[in-house]
Amino acid sequence: MPSIKAHAKINIGLRILGRRRSDGYHLIETIFQELDFADTIIIDINTSGFFTLTCNREDISVTEDNLILKAINALKPSLPKMLGAEIHLEKNIPPGSGLGGGSSDAAAILKFFSAYCQIPVDLKTVATVLGADVSFFLRGGTAYATGIGEDLETITIPLNWTVVLVIPNFQISTQQAYCDLRIPLTDTIKKPKILSFLQGKFAWQFFENDFERVIIPAYPQIGKIKSALLKAGADFSALSGSGSTVYGIFSSNDAAKSCIPLVQEFGRVVICHPYPLANNSGVV
Repeated sequence: MPSIKAHAKINIGLRILGRRRSDGYHLIETIFQELDFADTIIIDINTSGFFTLTCNREDISVTEDNLILKAINALKPSLPKMLGAEIHLEKNIPPGSGLGGGSSDAAAILKFFSAYCQIPVDLKTVATVLGADVSFFLRGGTAYATGIGEDLETITIPLNWTVVLVIPNFQISTQQAYCDLRIPLTDTIKKPKILSFLQGKFAWQFFENDFERVIIPAYPQIGKIKSALLKAGADFSALSGSGSTVYGIFSSNDAAKSCIPLVQEFGRVVICHPYPLANNSGVV
């Protein structure tokens, strides 16, 4: 039976440019980078006309509010009536970790069933309805994102690094994080800056995550993880998305592995790489 991967992402820089008066959505700019750290989705196709979902984690909903089933329901008008499947999710990317696991799961399902059934569906339109990050996972790799995260431009950055993810044992609500930023409604937005950072020599220190100014005071452990990663030799460290994962960028696998004893007290530690240009990831 088919088995597909749904990869995690990190945000390299994340700026909140404003909050759109017309609908209240926050407008951002960020660089999404796909990683070789992933969930696995196993799909057993049948002709029952029904789709069921199971998961290896009890804290993951397997009802209609799961993004996998939402993605299938969005495609259903275009799917054969008797098509069904038993879907099992091996959840490796924790929810509420800022790594985009749910959105990646949804994108993987959209790509699989649209290809399997050869249906002419505008997946980007479906993805935007499901969630802002889903559009990125349809394409993956490295992308500069604006709007609410759905306007994407493929870019090139240096990828000769190893990333250490430190995932605390708590989740952070993205909705609450946005509320805490208290961005007013506006008809004008800040000028984007991130692409200008790439015009000269690439330097990690240009990048900042605006969520850190509200997340670190509310969750002091986030600041401690960031400091520990930098002390352990990371070239750069930041919150991914609205958290809770903090990542460190290291120049090599050996340098990344050497930091493990200094950060493992804070939660789960994952060593991984940019995808699809790297491999040999390992989980501790």
